[in-house]
Amino acid sequence: MKKQILSIGKVLSKKEQSAINGGIVLPTPIDFPCEEPVLPAPPIGCNYVKIGPCRYKLVCFQATPY
Repeated sequence: MKKQILSIGKVLSKKEQSAINGGIVLPTPIDFPCEEPVLPAPPIGCNYVKIGPCRYKLVCFQATPY
């Protein structure tokens, strides 16, 4: 059995073995639903834009007179 294992590939030294990450793959973070924040009413001509989970940005539009 040991002879079969050695014929598969080269034997790694302890230093080479410790340098290997081990194939651990971290799971991707899950976007947990958060409570929607209670935002104050935006000023006239402005609105909130969602920029990420639980994060909002106030964007205002300037009206140009014709």
